[in-house]
Amino acid sequence: MKRFKKVSLLILTIGVSMQLHAQNEFDALRYSRVDVLGSARYSAMGGAFGALGGDMSSMSVNPAGIGVFNKTTGSVTISILTANTDATYLGSTSTDNKINLNIANAGFVARFNRKKAQEKQWAWKAFHLGVSYNRTANFNRRTSVVGVNTTSSIVDSWVGQLNSSGTVYTDIPSELIPGAELTNAHLGWGTFLIDTVPGSVDSYMRNVVPNYGQTQQVRELSKGSMGEIAVTFGGNFGNTLYVGATVGIPRISYEVERAYTESDTQDSIADFSSFTKTDYLKASGNGFNVKFGLLYRPVKWLRIGGAIHTPTFFEIDEQFTSVLTSNVYNTTYSQSTMQGSFDYNLQTPFRAIGSLGFVIGKVGLISADYEYVNYSMAKLKSRNYSFDAENANVQSRLHWAGNIRIGTEWRVKALSIRGGFGINGDPFTGAYNFDNTRYSLGLGLRLKRFFTDLGYNLNRTVSNYQMYDDAYTALAETVTLDHNILFTVGFRF
Repeated sequence: MKRFKKVSLLILTIGVSMQLHAQNEFDALRYSRVDVLGSARYSAMGGAFGALGGDMSSMSVNPAGIGVFNKTTGSVTISILTANTDATYLGSTSTDNKINLNIANAGFVARFNRKKAQEKQWAWKAFHLGVSYNRTANFNRRTSVVGVNTTSSIVDSWVGQLNSSGTVYTDIPSELIPGAELTNAHLGWGTFLIDTVPGSVDSYMRNVVPNYGQTQQVRELSKGSMGEIAVTFGGNFGNTLYVGATVGIPRISYEVERAYTESDTQDSIADFSSFTKTDYLKASGNGFNVKFGLLYRPVKWLRIGGAIHTPTFFEIDEQFTSVLTSNVYNTTYSQSTMQGSFDYNLQTPFRAIGSLGFVIGKVGLISADYEYVNYSMAKLKSRNYSFDAENANVQSRLHWAGNIRIGTEWRVKALSIRGGFGINGDPFTGAYNFDNTRYSLGLGLRLKRFFTDLGYNLNRTVSNYQMYDDAYTALAETVTLDHNILFTVGFRF
């Protein structure tokens, strides 16, 4: 084992300042997918509020909805999320879950009546000014993926990196100095998971795990959210035309810890017990966008809505580090990187929303929204890096998609019964395949100056999970069921 003669005297916990996390189309997609959780009423009706308005959530969807408020109103919504994730990998299934309590929506709308205009049919009846907070994404998840792999190891991909680099093994230790590039392959070399092919100085192989059959497992814990503060101004013209504009200030808070482990659970691989690579990432950012909306009521039973959302311009700061620990030859070895950081900008796609609402007397309504978003228009930018290749991947791999939301509400005196359904188009193909759907129910109570709502929302998401390079192993499939219970209380003045 020439490795031990050459490297055994090195300090095996080496810190370097190097970015191990690379921004790509998945980062652009994560922050471009917006799903307003909103009030309990909004959520119970599937989010189909673009032609209805009169709800705090509408300020982040169709700003013209602020003009429907007939009184000064304030409300707050609490949400309890239970996220259950089932993962299937190499024939094995595992389950994990996470619970999160959060504020889904809060806001206040002030209505300013124009007294002299109340007797006129065609006049500005009132103006409105509102401030609201809407949670637009919830990143709280716990995912566990496990399976026995008889055909590959993650170390195979690291060996491939070294073999393609042409690096002579005697040069590897000299690269492990502060300021030098530290890749996964270098971490694997420094923890004795990789060795040279006998008789070669620049060809590499797995040092341990000569025969496959090791248990592979990922435990991933993510937390955080995206939320938006919306400042909205709107007006009501003749109780027929409603207009509004919103300045949105969204914020990102996202953290993830991913621990990938391979272990010899059967005690059948000589000199090998296990290794774990743990990656940490923390991202935070602020953004800016503008929204414009119209809502038109040509007759009492029909409402037509439309809204345009400009791209959101984010400034994002990431901090990251990685640790690799191996247990081989009855010894523990560890390598880690110093905490790295990188600042970049993200421009998300613009959105266009068309809506219809049908009012059935004083007893019910049915509404529908169609939202167009072209995810391939997202762009990554930085002063220190071009992102040309990454943006090319965004354009080639992502697609435009249409998101559909349908909702209904039926009233019995002061009590309301609600239901809704939503389906999001696949951002990679644009197709509807029921891999991202929402089902919702709810109840509401409306009194003269007080209202309260209860909503339940089930969001089902099916996706592929990449354990490591998919050229070496199959993708895992995950099914996530988000159970959201929302409770709103509000007052009218």
